[in-house]
Amino acid sequence: MLSLVAMGRGVLPVGEETRRYHPRPDLAYVPIRDAPPILRGPVWLASNTTARVREFVRATVDASDPVS
Repeated sequence: MLSLVAMGRGVLPVGEETRRYHPRPDLAYVPIRDAPPILRGPVWLASNTTARVREFVRATVDASDPVS
């Protein structure tokens, strides 16, 4: 998606993490100050739920800060 934006094919609202982790000199990241925060979380196919996936999600939740 960031490549499409860089080619002038649209805009994409992203969280602050995207600006920090995917800096690109061909994009301008403009803060949207009055927007609610973008929440993120793991997503997977229900048909692909395994013990390993459940353990990964549990560890992620345990390690994350609670959303205020």
